[in-house]
This record gives sequence, C-alpha cells and structure tokens, in this order.
Amino acid sequence: MSIAASILAYFVLPILKLIMFAFFAYVILSWLFTLNIVSRSNSTARQIFSILSSIVEPIVAPFRKIIPPLGNLDLAFFFAAMTIYWISGYIVPRLINVLG
Repeated sequence: MSIAASILAYFVLPILKLIMFAFFAYVILSWLFTLNIVSRSNSTARQIFSILSSIVEPIVAPFRKIIPPLGNLDLAFFFAAMTIYWISGYIVPRLINVLG
C-alpha cells in the first residue's frame, strides 16, 4: 500500500466518519432543544452544541448559499451530510484502490 493510500485509509476516512458522527449528534441535540427535552439554560448542553456547531456549520454554509431552506426544513444540511457520506463511501475507497 502506498503512502497516499495509507493516509486516505488511516487518516481521512476516520475524520470523515467523525464528521458524520458530529452531524448526527448536532441534529439530535438540536431536536432535543427544540422539543424542550433539554433546556437551553443547561451550560453543558450549550457547550456541546457550540462545539458541534463549530464543526458542522462551516461545512453546511456553502450548501446553504446554493440550497435555500424549504420552510423550516434545512435541505442544505441533508445535502452536506449526503456529500460527506458519498465521499467517504465511494470516492475515498476508489482512490485507495487506484493508489494502493
């Protein structure tokens, strides 16, 4: 296995999986805030949400410029998550096979 393929397999793929985990945690925590299951005055939850937001928002922002919200539904978030999933599930394994 070449060095580039090793970097993709052992560095890029785990980071993409962590970003997807952050996306799902961000969604779940935002739902918990919206449904008043977790109070916004909870400082720990706000700190976790802030950390997740600092990971998710820079990725979603370019998609929001292209895809407008549909009522209260943020389709940009969905397309950003699907793009990351596609990169980690299709593009990176193909690159590993080509480089490997």
